[in-house]
Amino acid sequence: MRIPKPLLALAIAAALAGCTSNETPAYEPGTEWEPDDALRNAQAILKDDDVPTNRIKSGAPHLASGLNETLQTGGDKPYRFDIVCDSGEVSKVTLVVTRSTSRRQFGVACAGTDAVRVNFPAGPPVTVTVPPLAGKTKPQGLLVWNLKVLESADVHGCANNIEGC
Repeated sequence: MRIPKPLLALAIAAALAGCTSNETPAYEPGTEWEPDDALRNAQAILKDDDVPTNRIKSGAPHLASGLNETLQTGGDKPYRFDIVCDSGEVSKVTLVVTRSTSRRQFGVACAGTDAVRVNFPAGPPVTVTVPPLAGKTKPQGLLVWNLKVLESADVHGCANNIEGC
């Protein structure tokens, strides 16, 4: 059987179009959430940054466990805490960042598509907290985070998101 040339060309074009995409797929409702895919996706989002940074600490706790880390932030260079939440069951969590008597809350969407970035200067330790999610069932999801050191010239936006600008 011979395939007509226009149909053959259309089939080849469709096959190539499906193979050349280099976008990272986001979580789609109705599909099964996969922790390995979520981790890879979140790490790609955290790397997707045009600012040169030096990552000094990171983690990826399960959403049901929450996050409670005290981060040492001494020295003379500014810091940035980046976090991505990825879950098919939870739409948003609250990140609480505390330093001494200053406390600030940030909403973190759990779509696995955007990072929340918190800048702050060097100084006393900073505690970052996302409360564990209580309930009968433990939701699937990951909180993927990095603590990075920046050069002063590379701080974009507010230089101290904890105290406010």
